[in-house]
Amino acid sequence: MTLAERKNAALLLEYTTVTPFTYLIYPSSFKCLFCEKKYSELQTLLDHSRKHEVPEHDMILKHILKKGKKKIKVDISILECRLCHESFTSLESVQSHLVDVHDKIFTMAGNGMVAFNLETMNERFTCHICSSTFQSFFLLNTHISVHYSNAVCDTCGKGFLSYPRLVTHIESHKNGTYPCKKCKMTFPSISKLKYHTAKIHGTLGKTKLSKCHKCLVRFEHHYEKVKHLKEVHGISFTYTCDTCNSIFKTRYALSMHVIKYHTQNIICEICKKTFSERCHLRKHMPLHTQERNYVCPACKKCYRYERTLKHHLKSKHSPDFRFTCAICWTGFTNRIDYKIHRATHT
Repeated sequence: MTLAERKNAALLLEYTTVTPFTYLIYPSSFKCLFCEKKYSELQTLLDHSRKHEVPEHDMILKHILKKGKKKIKVDISILECRLCHESFTSLESVQSHLVDVHDKIFTMAGNGMVAFNLETMNERFTCHICSSTFQSFFLLNTHISVHYSNAVCDTCGKGFLSYPRLVTHIESHKNGTYPCKKCKMTFPSISKLKYHTAKIHGTLGKTKLSKCHKCLVRFEHHYEKVKHLKEVHGISFTYTCDTCNSIFKTRYALSMHVIKYHTQNIICEICKKTFSERCHLRKHMPLHTQERNYVCPACKKCYRYERTLKHHLKSKHSPDFRFTCAICWTGFTNRIDYKIHRATHT
């Protein structure tokens, strides 16, 4: 955060009931921004943080939002003005209230906060911006980048909340560049290397991270929890494409769909048209080269595209006569030609 953003964030922490927290992915835990106590359960952390006595403005800037601090995550499910106890649903509205009613002075910069509404319904988290639901905070945290795309990947077009997230994502496009010093295995990203190191060579393998909200059984991997919920409790989840609203059973299927249909990063050097897959570029190129590589085995006619050859074979050499003239018994493959022919008899 810049100094101006840190000043705005300090005012919101001082004069509102916004609840800040830090999320640690490996191992999965939540840390209090005020005293840095760690908790494995998010709700426990929120209950703890809400009871904290908030330091004064200068102390917040000096000890909590120090120089070089990244954006902080905050819960706005219980958001009130500490001065008059009026309730609000967004950081923007409470900030406007502090300016208009209590004469607080904010800079023109942002507030350096990423807002979440962490009030759960049926043990599921809801995005307060688009109302999408998620079975874990990890998935909600991943999703929130859709609404705060400050950094975009040049390779696949995916948007991210911050540049550190983008840098971590870019590593996923590399192959085998991060070796483990202990067992010499190689990983495509730092995050996967860290997970491997913690699980195989550290303490991660000894703890069960993800908890089932129905029977309190814990799981080491998130996919194990999802499988357990489906097989034991009959709860299944779906993943919706933010662009076209198509629904998928797995996150992997959704990712493949987005890459195939909504990410166009392969460019034709001649006309600059973009494609999502290289095979689509290959099919497009005969338009420029004028090549006719598809030859009819029956009459030796050549065609530019495979689909054109297939249409030719079907219509000329193995026709499917769906329409037959009742007068002369001539066959036709489509209704238009059939109607034109019928007119010749009348």
